[in-house]
Amino acid sequence: MNAPPLASSLLAWLLTYLMHSSVLLGAAWLVTRRRRLEPAASDLLWKVALLASLVTGTIQSRLRLSTSAAMTLPVTLHQPVPVNPPTAPTDPGRKHGVEAAAPTDPARNPGATDPGRKPRVHGPSLPLVAVLLWGLIALASSLYYVARRLILVGRLADRRAVSDGPLAATLIDLKRTTGYRRRVRLTMARTISSPVALGLSEICVPELALSELGADQQRSMLAHELAHLARRDSLWLAGASLIERVFFFQPLDRLARRELETAAEYLSDEWAMRKTGSAVSLAKCLATVAEWIQASPLGVPVAGLAERRSLLVSRIARLLDGRLPSSPASRRGWAFAAALGVVVTIAAAPRVSQGVAAVTASGTTTAPTATPTQSAAAPVVVRKPAAAATNEDTTVVNALIARLKDDNAGVRRAAAHSLGQLGDLRAVQPLIAVLADSDAEVRSAAVDALADLEDPRAIGPIAGLLKDPVADVKHNALSALSHWDQGVPSAPVVALLDDPAADVRHEAVNLLEHLHARSAGSAIARLIHDPSSDVRSAVVQALGNLGEQSGATAITEALSDANPDVRQAALGALNDLKAPIAEATLLDLIKDANADVRQRAAELAGERSVIAAVPALRRLIDDPRGDVREAATEALGHIADPAARQALQAALGSPDPKVRRAAAEALGQDP
Repeated sequence: MNAPPLASSLLAWLLTYLMHSSVLLGAAWLVTRRRRLEPAASDLLWKVALLASLVTGTIQSRLRLSTSAAMTLPVTLHQPVPVNPPTAPTDPGRKHGVEAAAPTDPARNPGATDPGRKPRVHGPSLPLVAVLLWGLIALASSLYYVARRLILVGRLADRRAVSDGPLAATLIDLKRTTGYRRRVRLTMARTISSPVALGLSEICVPELALSELGADQQRSMLAHELAHLARRDSLWLAGASLIERVFFFQPLDRLARRELETAAEYLSDEWAMRKTGSAVSLAKCLATVAEWIQASPLGVPVAGLAERRSLLVSRIARLLDGRLPSSPASRRGWAFAAALGVVVTIAAAPRVSQGVAAVTASGTTTAPTATPTQSAAAPVVVRKPAAAATNEDTTVVNALIARLKDDNAGVRRAAAHSLGQLGDLRAVQPLIAVLADSDAEVRSAAVDALADLEDPRAIGPIAGLLKDPVADVKHNALSALSHWDQGVPSAPVVALLDDPAADVRHEAVNLLEHLHARSAGSAIARLIHDPSSDVRSAVVQALGNLGEQSGATAITEALSDANPDVRQAALGALNDLKAPIAEATLLDLIKDANADVRQRAAELAGERSVIAAVPALRRLIDDPRGDVREAATEALGHIADPAARQALQAALGSPDPKVRRAAAEALGQDP
């Protein structure tokens, strides 16, 4: 029985998809593991690799890059052909190169039908069986995913719309300040533990968000979910999940879907941090929401604030680090590199299709014997020896180095990026030469590539770019120098503390902190009144980590900063330095308008056993924020004073179970 042409074609396409997706997704995995990519670049690479794998096989078929034999082989090779067929006599009827019809004598033509013989009955062909098996498994897996989605819809059936109140007002204000124009429906449900973005226009939050989150945390939460809507993450995750289930035989699809989830959370965190200006509030919100989530939150991948518990530590650390991606230009470079990779994959399709045709044909033939002519046309898979792979790598590196002098800046930039990926130290000197390129984005790309290679020969040339006229180049150079712990000159970095660009000043402070340049402490302290709150916050953290007591004066001034993140960072830095804090100042901060500042001040009052803070701490037991109430209760447990014990006894009657538990534990311990 011959394989139906459709089954053979579909099997060939599936095998082509498996090969193409292995190449593209494998390349994305290697690039994202070997380089410290920004989430935007990682997100782009995984999306291109996931979708391009579906397209390249179809393009190959449409453009007829594969030979026609690839499609016809399964149909024609079932007929056995003798090795040395008898020479047919010359037919007088042959004219103009067209032979007359061959006789149907079975003795002369073994392939002809013999009326006296019973036809042989063959079983189902291999391609047909393989395609049917794939279809059944893919259908079952997809239906299971749809069922899980329906269960989620059922869990959210009782959600109610939130059209007024502080939460709705916060969302309206966020849409206005961020310029988000699409309609957004805000709902609330008691059956979920984490806020989620549903579809393209709905944000659903748990009821706990009203009682357990402060105003700043609620704003950060809504900003994060609004970012998911703006990025259409729900559609991307649903599509990636279906691809994962339909093409179950490709395990890299699952990896791609999880990487897209990760990138979506990081990028939504960045978006929320940019729009609200408060990384600490979002970090606190993440930590609080994580306590509400059960082991298996919703059963299907969704765009939620804290659905991936395993990411929480790294996300919170990244938020508190406060470093946003430097230049969006790198995304364009990666887009070019991804497009180039897809084109190369399509161009390699003829060789791939031959191998696919051979595999497909092997399941539909009955051990045919080919003629010499057929043997010459049969596909041959040639395996490259290991030594040839090394030579090919050398050829690729040399070709990319040559493109560093290309007339087109985009090509030079892409070549620099690729050289950084390959990790070949032969590219160090050519990349150093590119640092003098006339195009700023090319210089930045060369800096990033040299940072990835981490060759100490690049330190001096990169440090030379700290005087570059373009702020993004200086910023990238500072970020790149943080790849080395030794040999980095601090003088040109200190000079950039007076740079007109806030991002450059911020990165200069971070680099000096990384280098542990204590001699730069006084220069860093001068920025304590910098116009940028991000710079002031970085200054406070750097002074605290450098451990210089001379920086305590500047940090103390930051306790009255207009930005709550700076005030909170100042409290932490002074505590790290074990520096004194005036009781009056600490009492004022316990009553601060910002909940995070109140919480940190309460913790310090307890750690330092400030008896004068007992009345203020007792009032905080009734604070609107749950973590503030808990911190105040624990602080009272550290103060050896009768008034503190009385406050703890009163806290046993609090409606908050966390406060009651903290009070009960504190009363059983010696302060």
